[in-house]
Amino acid sequence: MLITSLIYLFAGTKYESVLVKAPNDEAFKALGRANLTGLTQGFRMAADAVVRNLDCQARKITTFEEIAQVGTTAANGDGEIGELIAKVFEKGWENDLITIFDRKALYNELNFVKGMKLEWGLKSPYFFTHKNKKECVLDGALVLIYDTKISNSNVIRQASLPCMMQGQSLLVVAEDVENEVLGDIATDFTCTTEKVCIIKAAGLAEDRKAIMEDLAILTGGQVLTGGSGMNSTYFVPLKLGSCKRVIATMDNVVIIGGSGELVDIQERCEQLRSTIKLSTSDKLKDRLAKLSGGYAVLKVCGHGKAEVREKKLKITNALHAVQAAKEEGIVPGSGVALLYASKELDKLQTTNSDQKIGVQIVQNALKMAAYLIASNAGVDGSVIDKLLEQDSSDLGYNPARGNYVDMFKCGDVDPLKHVPSEFAKATSMISLKNAI
Repeated sequence: MLITSLIYLFAGTKYESVLVKAPNDEAFKALGRANLTGLTQGFRMAADAVVRNLDCQARKITTFEEIAQVGTTAANGDGEIGELIAKVFEKGWENDLITIFDRKALYNELNFVKGMKLEWGLKSPYFFTHKNKKECVLDGALVLIYDTKISNSNVIRQASLPCMMQGQSLLVVAEDVENEVLGDIATDFTCTTEKVCIIKAAGLAEDRKAIMEDLAILTGGQVLTGGSGMNSTYFVPLKLGSCKRVIATMDNVVIIGGSGELVDIQERCEQLRSTIKLSTSDKLKDRLAKLSGGYAVLKVCGHGKAEVREKKLKITNALHAVQAAKEEGIVPGSGVALLYASKELDKLQTTNSDQKIGVQIVQNALKMAAYLIASNAGVDGSVIDKLLEQDSSDLGYNPARGNYVDMFKCGDVDPLKHVPSEFAKATSMISLKNAI
């Protein structure tokens, strides 16, 4: 139906509820006095003009303050979250952000820690701790690294002793593990509160062992080879490394906050850099990137499910908003960008009255968000009318203070990507078939 197509026109935006109802009402009226083909052409003409205008209004964000403003607005005015997200982007860690919710924490905290991501996945889905996300998450884990196939349960049982004594989880990285051993380990850990995660290391033997050595240095442990001393109860625990957090899926694993000495990690990186100069291997460069990389860990305090859920939503919104703003820029918020875009439609030259009606339907809908915000604040619509008389598209109205403000300076902005800029694509879906 035509109405379905109009919903697509404005769907996926923060103004969706306003922008859908307005054109729906007008479209019902227009169908009785206008040709659908002409209406469709009018919609498409309006859409193209609006997209061009919004692109002209958009500004790139570069400074810390601008990024924090976007994050704060998206986080429903939470300035602290806005600044934390800005720090993440300032460091260039937006693609490596891990959020942890800690009910015991007294305040939000952002740290940048050493970490390594490997394309080695879980040995079995049995180790999922979050089945809905299909991932295993361990906090405060000891790390056992074994460069061959584990065919004896004794090795893992030795490693599990300090885990059970200290209340820590266990990460096992090995070439492979016998199914019989998996069954034994599953039985052993079923009766404890500690968690275990077994990672199957893929790749050629030489590459695999080299990466294991890198991981051992990162976590402060050693690679076990199954040599002499394996029958000693004290041998395996002495070789274990440790890390603050592990996130594993069936395809990859991320080890965060390894306890290896910084000087050892730096020395290993220098060795790799020296070798890279004498080699053309991309694998060495990949190893260096993994060993020298890291992650932004945002620890968020939350004292109840409701508070945690709210903060999680704020952080997600802020992160996505800033990413969108970095990609395509920002425009005035609170419906102001749409309001000014509606002025652009006055310049459109239509060839018939049906096209003109289609343009007017979109034009009226674009104004609705700003008028509704003003109305909800108890402000007369005339203040919005005055904005349409201005030449500057930066000017907006602040209902709380009752004055006109520069939307960019006061931080009331939206990422262009989150404003309805998909008009052209959406209107192309309108056809005679949809109207039947």
